[in-house]
Amino acid sequence: MEERGDIYTDAQIEAIESTEWDFFGEETQGHLHSLHPYPARMIPQIPRKAILRWTGEGDLILDPFAGCGTALLEATLSGRDSIGVDCNPVACLISRAKTVRYEQEELYALRQFLGCLDEMFLDERLKPCIPSYPNMEYWFDKEAVNELGRLKACVNMLAGNAKTLALCCLSVIIVSVSYQAGDTKYARKETEYLPGLAFRKYKAKLKSALENAESVNGQKTGESSVYSLDGRKLHGISEDSVTLIVTSPPYLNAYDYHKYHRHRMHWIDGDVAFARDSEIGKHDTFTRKGATPDRYFSDMERCFQEWQRVLKKDGHCLIVIGDAIVSGRPVAVADAFLDLLQKTGMHFQKRWIRHLDVNKKSFNQKSRIKKEHILL
Repeated sequence: MEERGDIYTDAQIEAIESTEWDFFGEETQGHLHSLHPYPARMIPQIPRKAILRWTGEGDLILDPFAGCGTALLEATLSGRDSIGVDCNPVACLISRAKTVRYEQEELYALRQFLGCLDEMFLDERLKPCIPSYPNMEYWFDKEAVNELGRLKACVNMLAGNAKTLALCCLSVIIVSVSYQAGDTKYARKETEYLPGLAFRKYKAKLKSALENAESVNGQKTGESSVYSLDGRKLHGISEDSVTLIVTSPPYLNAYDYHKYHRHRMHWIDGDVAFARDSEIGKHDTFTRKGATPDRYFSDMERCFQEWQRVLKKDGHCLIVIGDAIVSGRPVAVADAFLDLLQKTGMHFQKRWIRHLDVNKKSFNQKSRIKKEHILL
């Protein structure tokens, strides 16, 4: 039994445990998959396998919790069209930057931009573009703010997809040049800021991102559309249009995506309030005294109703989810999902348990979740 208090019996585990979806030892951060940090991302092997197994050319794929665009990128590389939905503006920016097919003139513009960046950044006539939000001075050194503002002003000189990738790279470095303790720790940790750090980090990231974008650009034979939406209301997606939903919904009581990305949202001119108010399952909500998981499952049921509406009658839905703890009690999230999905009219086909690679360098050793459920 896991530390988190799994509710299924040993016999049940034995019946559904499998290595089919583990992918131990495989590269999960290749090319554009490493573009931007994002907590609890789905590894690309899962959507890739699902796409190749349950879709064909011309089919439409949906990830209603697109996150950093892993499933969308795999769809475009597999020649399938896809739709991604997320309420987090950082997620939408990353997904667009990863999936768009860059025209040669856009790649040329980015190479020119990179080559001229030193001169542009140091131009005395350049007016820094700095967002205004409370407590910025608490989270950033004054010199870091100035450098980020000058970089943002340079990025604003670009247009279209070139600007999307350049802005995404700016988003990448925000936390690392702030006093925020880490990408999944919203606490202040004061460190000495070395002048020029933001510029050096940005230039290195843009160079790497451009090389990766160029390396896979020709392989993107599918088209992807990314929408900033509340996942409970999939406006604009037609009924019976989606062949495959492949997604990993936000885990109950695990993260506060809007909080970890808050500074990034301000710097990319994102809607912080919309991201905060639309986020499902956020840690802050379910750590309150006397919290119950009811609201999470109510929100997810509304999502499932929308999935049932847009999914074709013979379509498939593959979900990666972990169980949780709320108010000190284990919550069988996957079991509840199965009940709610079947309540909406979907039919259960199969269930697997995948094991997380605890030996992997990126694995959080303090995490309570070492296994995940895959529901078909």
